[in-house]
Amino acid sequence: MVGIFDFLRKKARRRTPRQETGRAGEKAAEKHLRASGYRILARNVIYRQGEVDLVAQEKRSGTVCFVEVRSRATGDGREPDVSPEETVTPAKRRRIISAARKFLADRHATEQAARFDVLAVRFAGADRKHPDVRHYAGAFDVTGRIL
Repeated sequence: MVGIFDFLRKKARRRTPRQETGRAGEKAAEKHLRASGYRILARNVIYRQGEVDLVAQEKRSGTVCFVEVRSRATGDGREPDVSPEETVTPAKRRRIISAARKFLADRHATEQAARFDVLAVRFAGADRKHPDVRHYAGAFDVTGRIL
């Protein structure tokens, strides 16, 4: 007989299609960054001030990149109504900047060269193996202004 805790544990592991798309997008973004010569420093950095999906370091310059990953999936191969990169709102940028400041302060690295990147991941239907990944290096500055 299945107990209530077994039921709740299984229910907690279920993800919505949106969560699955987000998770697949973060994996695709990480793979893209590694292939492009970045070293992943941290994943899903969460502070009271905000959250950063990936923190990576560009190997050739040493710049720390705070990466926001935005994912979209379409059922019939057409473009989504709103592109992933357009969903990084001013409020979201402020939260990312706050979390990045906290991340650097906690590591006593406030003088470290840093930038804010956005990786837009598009999935065509159920195909999670061949996403279209677009990397916007330096997408916005420390004031949240889009570059």
